Amino acid sequence: MPRELDYLVKIEGNETLLDRFIDAINNDKCKVATDYPNPYVLDTGERFLNSTIIDYFFKTTPLSEDTYIAFFEKMRILSEFRSYYYTLGNQLKKLIIKTFPSVKENGSRLAIEPSTTNPPTLSLYEDELLRLLCYLAIGHIKYDASYATITADEYFKIAEKLGCKRVQELREYGSGMLPKEITYYQDSQISFVANDVLATIQISIQDDSEDTYRKVLTLINTLFKHDFPKSFAIEFTGPNLKDLGIEGLPKCGQQYLFATAVQYESLHPLIVEYLNAVMIKWEWYTNIDEEICTMPSTFAVMALGLHDRSYFDTLIKYYRIVDEEHQSIHEYYTLPFLEKYGIDVDSIKVFLQGTQSMQEQPHLAAYTPYFSSIENLKLLLDSKEHFAEYYFTDDEDDYIDDDEIAELEEYCWESVIYTIYGAEDNYVTVTKDWDAEALALFKQLTEKKN
Repeated sequence: MPRELDYLVKIEGNETLLDRFIDAINNDKCKVATDYPNPYVLDTGERFLNSTIIDYFFKTTPLSEDTYIAFFEKMRILSEFRSYYYTLGNQLKKLIIKTFPSVKENGSRLAIEPSTTNPPTLSLYEDELLRLLCYLAIGHIKYDASYATITADEYFKIAEKLGCKRVQELREYGSGMLPKEITYYQDSQISFVANDVLATIQISIQDDSEDTYRKVLTLINTLFKHDFPKSFAIEFTGPNLKDLGIEGLPKCGQQYLFATAVQYESLHPLIVEYLNAVMIKWEWYTNIDEEICTMPSTFAVMALGLHDRSYFDTLIKYYRIVDEEHQSIHEYYTLPFLEKYGIDVDSIKVFLQGTQSMQEQPHLAAYTPYFSSIENLKLLLDSKEHFAEYYFTDDEDDYIDDDEIAELEEYCWESVIYTIYGAEDNYVTVTKDWDAEALALFKQLTEKKN
């Protein structure tokens, strides 16, 4: 027996009600239910799945770039882009296939027949249809996951091959949806240009004064208060640029910017504002090789973390957010961090959180001396005894039962010991000059709980 739905999904027989939903969306009088699949709700209580509302909108509303964009911007604000992009994409694909004989469906994608050359002059309807496809592509860039840029690029290529001039406009000037005063700025010190379609921020400075960097950081932070893509690139040039001095990190505008700006302590609040805006899991700096995944905020966090120990909590927050399955670039940060701060009751928590923020922090012999003294061996043993309390605090671990926590804790602790001391067959060499107390502590550190 089919499940009885508490929301409507059919157009037939519900046309008058669907008209009311469209009117409510356009006039900001519609709501979204909190229960899955999050149907739209009128003030009078009727509930309708938003995919059907979109289907009806396409069926009854003459195609117009302005009208359609205005409607879907209302929907985006109401329930976010990801709640409707699939349905919007399907409707646009159907219209494009119907309108352009050279376009065929290839699985879930559009494809133009290879023999198609020299696109004809577009009618107003054809041009607006392709401009709407570009609008959808922009949505994928700005509001979807980082990998959705692949889909966006496919849409842009289709539109461009069919003769739509909008694609070139977007590449040159951006979407035009952001105020020009936040995407463009120039004076005697700074040139600042941001493009929300290319997801690029191009900055050139003429001096390295505190005032110049304050302007730059303020411009960037203002940009991220608006709908700028969360995966992006910062191209940054200027005189006397510094880097973080960490071997293994890619050279890029983001590193130069924050490694140089961090010298001005009065600018630290602006740097913290930036990293809080862009520190988002599964988003990446796009001007760094895709094999070297780097979450936005990485260089700002590293710069602050090496500047002062007051940013230890910022480092821990970063380590807990970073995608440990794909990013490991921060492994190069571990040794400089130890060289700066050594190991104490606070820095050990940063170090250990760092080891848990990637698939495996490689062992370096240089780590071992930091964990050879009696004091630091005791700190390490305390960390082992409180490991789950310190390092398994994310909400995503709430569903794991006690036995699974114990097993995971054992596994993670083995990785910590490997990072510090290397493989087990290296223990004799590592500890050959240790006294009896240190050896006893080491035995406790390396013995299994179960």
